[in-house]
Amino acid sequence: MDISVVFTEVEAALHRQLELVADDTDVTEAAAALMAVLEPALRQAGTTLAEQAAIEVGAQLPDYRVTVVMSDGEPQLRLAARETDVEIIAGGNEARLTLRLPEGLKSLLEQAADDAGDSVNSYVINALASRSKGSSQGNRVRTSIDL
Repeated sequence: MDISVVFTEVEAALHRQLELVADDTDVTEAAAALMAVLEPALRQAGTTLAEQAAIEVGAQLPDYRVTVVMSDGEPQLRLAARETDVEIIAGGNEARLTLRLPEGLKSLLEQAADDAGDSVNSYVINALASRSKGSSQGNRVRTSIDL
């Protein structure tokens, strides 16, 4: 992402406006001072926009992790596949997982499970299973879970 393009466009727009005042050196000096002050603010704004773009892209691509990295002073979006593979043994409830949840989230889960006509345990298992991508291999299921 080349933020300098934005800076150049702002500078060009400012110069077009300066042409309207002709040869007023005070205005020209004020414009130069304004551009010197605006450059860091524009660079920060560009970085903030890159971060917002990463959040938006990440929300639309749940199988990928989107990060912003700085390269030569310019923000770059990096896309990487999520790699959270989990092996689940098929058949029976052989594993136990204890979660510590905020009370509000626990209440939301209980209400959602009740609305679905499930126990909280079944509701959470179904929610996790629906978010996973698995393929059966004999009596094992290899799956990727995006959390």
